[in-house]
Amino acid sequence: MNIEQFFDEQLAEWPDARQRYMDLKSAQHKQVLVQGRPYDMMFNPARIRSAVAQVDGGRVERPCFLCPDALPREQCHIPLTAVPSGRQYKLMVNPFPIVDRHFTIVSQQHERQSIVGRVWDMAYLADLMPDYLIFFNGACSGASAPDHMHFQAVPKAAVPLTHWTWDQWQDMGVTETMPTFTTQQQSDHANVVCWTDGTACHWLVIERKCHRPAEYALQGEEQVIISPAALEFCGLVPMVRMEDYDKVDGAWLGDMLGQCRRQEPMLHVGVMEGQQIRFSADERTHALNYVGEERMLEVLDYGTNRAEKQEIAEYHTATSPFTLEGVTIGKQFHWQQQEDQTFRGALRVIAREGTLHAINIIPVEEYLKSVISSEMSATNNLELLKTHAIISRSWVLRQIAGSVAAEGNKVECVEGKVECGAAPDTYIRIWDHSDHTLYDVCADDHCQRYQGITRQVSPLVAQAIEETRGMVLVDADGQICDARFSKCCGGKSELFSTCWQDVDFHYLQPVDDPWCDTKDEKVLRLVLNDYDQQTHDFHDWEASYDQQALTDLINRRMSAEYPDFAPLDLVTDLVPVLRGPSGRIYQLRIVANNRSISLGKELLIRKALSESHLYSSAFDVRREVDPSSGRTSFVLSGRGWGHGVGLCQIGAANMSQHGFDYQQILSHYFVGAKIVKRY
Repeated sequence: MNIEQFFDEQLAEWPDARQRYMDLKSAQHKQVLVQGRPYDMMFNPARIRSAVAQVDGGRVERPCFLCPDALPREQCHIPLTAVPSGRQYKLMVNPFPIVDRHFTIVSQQHERQSIVGRVWDMAYLADLMPDYLIFFNGACSGASAPDHMHFQAVPKAAVPLTHWTWDQWQDMGVTETMPTFTTQQQSDHANVVCWTDGTACHWLVIERKCHRPAEYALQGEEQVIISPAALEFCGLVPMVRMEDYDKVDGAWLGDMLGQCRRQEPMLHVGVMEGQQIRFSADERTHALNYVGEERMLEVLDYGTNRAEKQEIAEYHTATSPFTLEGVTIGKQFHWQQQEDQTFRGALRVIAREGTLHAINIIPVEEYLKSVISSEMSATNNLELLKTHAIISRSWVLRQIAGSVAAEGNKVECVEGKVECGAAPDTYIRIWDHSDHTLYDVCADDHCQRYQGITRQVSPLVAQAIEETRGMVLVDADGQICDARFSKCCGGKSELFSTCWQDVDFHYLQPVDDPWCDTKDEKVLRLVLNDYDQQTHDFHDWEASYDQQALTDLINRRMSAEYPDFAPLDLVTDLVPVLRGPSGRIYQLRIVANNRSISLGKELLIRKALSESHLYSSAFDVRREVDPSSGRTSFVLSGRGWGHGVGLCQIGAANMSQHGFDYQQILSHYFVGAKIVKRY
């Protein structure tokens, strides 16, 4: 099929089309940046017909102009049969072009514009026309002929999207995973783009919120005639009026495209790090070895005693799924272990800070399916799953946006760890989101457990995510809440400032919570994964230490955090200095024979008094002396598991079992917060 020859023959025989393609050569162009991506804006008044097409909910009140009886007499076609579907199409020159060599691929049957069941047809066309980008505009998403099924094709070289960097592709949502469409509603509100690069087929799906931005319906100088469809989102933006072309800049264009796109954010998740990272993708095993800053050696094993080696700056692939070997979970906690984990989305590996970092790039809603299944059992009830979907989404979107501490905050961030207090022998540290500079969040308990598709994702989890899609908690000012959660608050939730920066939020106040004091195995199975269920005494617990063993433990753990830490002689007392409303200690004085030190906040205390972490810092200290040996020991009697701020997972599970819905559960733990839908 020689489509280039066909195109030339059509323009030779078709004066109207030839003139419009000639007009393209005199179109004005300018480049604007939208979130760092270059967009080609062009002034092309000939596109006015498409820009102002009257389509109402995918319906038109005019004869179909793609059916044979309505076509210009000069317009010819090349017949195509899609494989494997067998559907019949006609390849025709588009007489109202956006770029040179613009084709329309029209169904031979007069049927409504729909991509349901036709994704394979689109992939076939991309393979058939490797120099072209194939796109589909949904009936309510820019299609000027929603009454007749058709694709379009333009040269890849003319589309900015195909020249963007891999990172820009990921942020935009480009994937190598073929999309699925099961309903006409999905098809109507989507733009779909497909192209090949010789090794892979790339896809971009734009889910739509609306057909046109608000500026389209305005009057006078505020009006902008722009009707975004697939190519506009790919960086090619025809403008039909000079006044619009002159005034629209990158910020304005980004806002108008954002009004139309129902885009869930893309999330960069740090999964693991090490001197070597091994993973499988494309039915091949890859080994990446750290060589130096921003350098790594890739060893590609084909499984036939043949391997290839090359030194590269970074590795990335959009092949999905992929499996990472030996991912550590529960880092420094009592359940720490390693396992192989499988992920959807894209993989990026970079060499920074003396090690390799494996980063999964994934849409937020796909990420949440894993978080809900990783944080708790996937065999759960719907109300609890909806509850966790909303708080997990709120928390991660807050982190992407960047949480800011209140004015006057006394805690200052240094290299991701926060230290304050100039008094001698005072150690105050917190760990928070600012630890991560190479990605948005990590995949472990430090942020939210995220284990890809390794854990079972039940249909109920998928339902909970879908039914709460885009829903978040917001505060009185409409800002997304920092929706924290922990396993068990121990009877009362805690203030944010007890654990992190010296700032508190009206929706994170101490709440009495009798619900988490339960040993009901049915309730616990809703929250605790297999390795979590090994922990039984999380609501009321004890830890006992011999005096010398405690001294050695504190010296060892503090030296790990502070290399210049001067060892303590024998510890003689543990004195709680400051407690939060739940009883959690956020400043502890440790008295030894040679000196006293003060520790805070709660996590540093938990780390210093345990080989992993104490369940919580809500404990009382009892000093005991054995009358026979005279040996001293310290007994810590504690309550709860975790920091205790925000939602208590076990308490919420118990509430859900007693008939409370997700709205009631959230209002119990996040006082005064509201649920809104953001996308």
